[in-house]
Amino acid sequence: MELSKSGIPGFEKVRALCRCVRLFWMLLVKGGRVFMRKIQLSIDEIKAREFSILTEFDTFCINNKLTYFLCGGTLLGCIRHKGFIPWDDDIDVFMPRADYEKFFAITSQTPIKENLITRTYRAPRNRIPYPFIKLIDSSTEVVEQGKATKKKNGIWIDVLPIDVLPQDDAENEQIYYTMHALRKKLFFALTEISLANSKNVFTYLAKKVKQCFAKRRIYSLCRQMDMLSQSFNKQDTGFQGCLLWGLYGKGERCKSNIFTVTKGVFENREFSIPAGYDSYLRGIYGNYMELPPMEKRVSHSITAYKLI
Repeated sequence: MELSKSGIPGFEKVRALCRCVRLFWMLLVKGGRVFMRKIQLSIDEIKAREFSILTEFDTFCINNKLTYFLCGGTLLGCIRHKGFIPWDDDIDVFMPRADYEKFFAITSQTPIKENLITRTYRAPRNRIPYPFIKLIDSSTEVVEQGKATKKKNGIWIDVLPIDVLPQDDAENEQIYYTMHALRKKLFFALTEISLANSKNVFTYLAKKVKQCFAKRRIYSLCRQMDMLSQSFNKQDTGFQGCLLWGLYGKGERCKSNIFTVTKGVFENREFSIPAGYDSYLRGIYGNYMELPPMEKRVSHSITAYKLI
């Protein structure tokens, strides 16, 4: 005669205790979010939240005498649209490396606001698998499509460093190529692998096994990328740019003198932009005032919620 688990003396008490421990863990680690209700935000509400983070960031930088600039698509939106690019839904800024490190040192200890959390791969608490800073609104929750990681963030803005870049064109191309290779490895570790997108079940299983090993190196890859971006910071080459992440490639390199502050209007408010924004935007977009074809007007695949 087989003895069921329920027939084991004390089994039900042990199971009840395990449930209590699990509930306590949720309350302790997840800050009670298990009991929070969520309201889905529209794209306009997401943009409003991002803009609010940007205004708080701007005020903090002014008060602490830190230099920053709008960059990437956010700077393009500022110049071409005086605000968000209509089909875009994120905000990017970058800072000279010294100001970037100071910003991290201050805000990792004392947040800008209670709900604005500075997170990166080297954050003392709640680190994330990215080599740069994300300034996150913890009163929201974001679900990104196609991400393998189960960690949840709130709505954010990206904060990246400006570092010294090599003067030699071939050397500059090589360092961006190396960053691109590291970024591909990180993307592989973070991207969800599905059977539907694999040639067959064997390819799927092989990718899953490979990804298991890749996930163990996520934070090591982030550190490699961060260290690589600082390779030339002890030299005066006359060129700077955002190498960390290096999404736009070698065209991000600019003469150092473009990184002086002027003001640009973004959604009816002035923010800091590079005085040489034309050189920067042409380096990464070419004729940046020309609208892209409809098929290239794509936004990020995120769903966001307000936690209440």
